[in-house]
Amino acid sequence: MKTLTVFTTLLAVSAAKKCIVKPKANANAGESSEPDNVLSTDEDSNDEPSNNGNEPTDNDRAELVEKARAEGKLPSDFKWGAATAAYQVEGAWKEDGRGESVWDHFTHLYPHNVETGRPGNEDSISGNVACDSYHKFDEDIKMMKIMKANHYRFSISWSRLFPDGQAKKEEGKWNVNEKGVEYYNSVINKLIENDITPLATLYHWDLPYALHEKYGGWLDYHSQYDFANYAEFCFEAFGDRVKNWITINEPWVNCVSGYRLGPGKAPYRCTGEAPRKLANETEGLDLQGGCSYEIGPSQYSPESEVLEANRPPQRLEDVWCSHNILLAHAQAVKVYREKFQKEQKGLIGITIDGEAQIPWIEPGMSEEQKKINEEYANLAAEFRIGWYSDPPVTGDYPQSVKERMGKDLPEFTEEQKAMLKGSSSDFLGWNTYTAHWAAPVEGQTPPTPEEANFENSKRDMWDDNCRGRGDGWTCIPPTLGSQAGSSWNTKYPPTIRVGLNWFSKRYEGLINNGIVITENGCAQPNYKVSRANDEVTKAYFESINQPEYADTYDEDMIEREDNLNGTLIHDTYRIDWYKGYLENLRLAFVEDKIDVRGYMAWSLVDNYEWENGYETRFGMTYIDFYNDPELTRVPKDSLTFLGEWAQANIQDF
Repeated sequence: MKTLTVFTTLLAVSAAKKCIVKPKANANAGESSEPDNVLSTDEDSNDEPSNNGNEPTDNDRAELVEKARAEGKLPSDFKWGAATAAYQVEGAWKEDGRGESVWDHFTHLYPHNVETGRPGNEDSISGNVACDSYHKFDEDIKMMKIMKANHYRFSISWSRLFPDGQAKKEEGKWNVNEKGVEYYNSVINKLIENDITPLATLYHWDLPYALHEKYGGWLDYHSQYDFANYAEFCFEAFGDRVKNWITINEPWVNCVSGYRLGPGKAPYRCTGEAPRKLANETEGLDLQGGCSYEIGPSQYSPESEVLEANRPPQRLEDVWCSHNILLAHAQAVKVYREKFQKEQKGLIGITIDGEAQIPWIEPGMSEEQKKINEEYANLAAEFRIGWYSDPPVTGDYPQSVKERMGKDLPEFTEEQKAMLKGSSSDFLGWNTYTAHWAAPVEGQTPPTPEEANFENSKRDMWDDNCRGRGDGWTCIPPTLGSQAGSSWNTKYPPTIRVGLNWFSKRYEGLINNGIVITENGCAQPNYKVSRANDEVTKAYFESINQPEYADTYDEDMIEREDNLNGTLIHDTYRIDWYKGYLENLRLAFVEDKIDVRGYMAWSLVDNYEWENGYETRFGMTYIDFYNDPELTRVPKDSLTFLGEWAQANIQDF
């Protein structure tokens, strides 16, 4: 494959030797204070690949894999299904004792930060009702059956279980909201009754607002211990049936979009502009949109000063959020491995996101420049992906990130490195949608050690999926593949194969049960975002002898909210997306011998697409959010296609 060949030089990253550690038990479970983090080396930890009774034995699986590859198929134990997230589908935002999340609070406080086709309707800018899966989960299962899912990835709402975010166990009893427990028991049991294996995510961006108000959420180091206590309850309550756990979903998006960029993701802590509510003169300003200042007093680390409450967004908030959320992941894994994994025999890991990085090429480019661009593509991948995937696998940030960030990058203690290392060795989840081109910035040089800081860290690096940006962050073509229905979302199927190879080489021998694609999908081109008849992108790919990736479409492909007979239901663009990405996944397994263990399509149903509201539709099931009070599930053609693809491409399916 011509495209893949370009990247082979990117993938030779030396894997660190494994250093296995076993944490000591925390005697203070259920408290928000810092637990004992002293760890000791132990051969009995993760030195051997995890089996835990949840996977075939090594010999059995080797035979299974060999047989599948000989047939050009994925193996019979392949995890196949769809994904959703609690805030995007559940609704029932204040029902049965559920507490506020940051998304509840900040969408209500700043409604103009969310796109809507029904201005003034609070339900159209929030997850108040969403898909009402809290009451209609049986209908969701019917959709899973159409795509022949054997797994379903869902997330648990932290504030539905613990409204104030703090899980405590006193005299053997948890301070949990029992109605929330009943709901998730029902979800898990119904899945199992329908031969669908639950894949549970503990955190998908819906932090309890009480913790944001108390200490600034992920900006405060105490958050890792509150998360570990909440996780412990979930393991105890649901782990007899849930054997696949994801701790954190997409820490980059949660932290960078929630605490620097935006306002896009709650809690709208963005440094691009000052909060309008703090302006000296607010007359004429839209105070229902923009960046937030409402936050609790925060202490980044035990050594840091306490920052005052209700302050403007600060420099490096996204960096400290990322640091603490990675530690929260490791703390939760520590609890699971010490107290539950041996008996429950489950697997646990983290899901990260990030674009596979493609070296920019153009006609007449020298071989020397191509090699430089390849190096920058790998560097961009270390910043975009490795920043979050290296610590849970190797125990620390990538060396390139440390060198270029200098003192602006927090350091893990030796005990924290030991706790992090191997914390996603059971499996690694990857959410993949599109790719980025990468190249050096003309006229810029890498920062010297004296210049190393956040602002300079990427000054000589460019990566994006288009060559420029217009109003509203829209792409200026050429784009890396055709423009899907979100500004960041372009269709480039090789990204999944390139990324899987990058992970496989980088973490060779360090991930025992492979990589799971925990999200992949697209929004159809729609009235908000599309680019029909894109001759610029077509001409670019033809100029570099890759015409197959020009992938232009005409106006008929664009989704219209008022046309159920069009691509709203007959979603041919999405089918073509899945066809291309899944073929590249199959080739990664069969030809490249990558250990990929699962694929979760995003998303099972149309749902609340965060700042884009309800008219950016990633679902394989149509829901009329504005006109149908029953929120009837209508399967799209892509749902049937996926079921047919699985039957044809998964062994003994």
